[in-house]
Amino acid sequence: MIRHSRPFSKLFNLARPYTTKTTEATETSKILELPKATEPQELSQVFEVPKRVSPTHDIPVCNLQFRGYLPQQLDFYADFARRAAYHLGMPCSGTIPLPTQTSRWTVIKSPFVHKKSQENFERKTHKRLLQIKDAHPEVVDRWLKYLTMNAPAGVGLRATKFEFESLAK
Repeated sequence: MIRHSRPFSKLFNLARPYTTKTTEATETSKILELPKATEPQELSQVFEVPKRVSPTHDIPVCNLQFRGYLPQQLDFYADFARRAAYHLGMPCSGTIPLPTQTSRWTVIKSPFVHKKSQENFERKTHKRLLQIKDAHPEVVDRWLKYLTMNAPAGVGLRATKFEFESLAK
């Protein structure tokens, strides 16, 4: 077991910048400016509803559908996707819950003649939808790549992108 002579907070104090004394005793010059510690007000924004960019023309660009078996995990990841869309400057709708798909099947418990003893199973697939409006296609592609890279296990994504072209030749 390793013991330090100084407390851990004195060894790694990230709240104050590193300083060194110059030739004058009263003046200090900052060598390395570290970022300030997060304020409690900023930390509380994690628990608030994500901010939104308001759409200008209401033209849908992408529909992103989340599928999974745990509704809490889908809501968490949809919240993450909305925050990522806000920071990329894309107008995003709220999380739209889609109908839950229930699949049931019955299996015989015994491998032989005991047909009367059966067991029922059920699987519920929950779905959520986000709609992106008025965004550039390259930004939407970058957002989708970011979401697929950071997707948790058990969450499926289905993206439908809409592209608009002119009719003139």
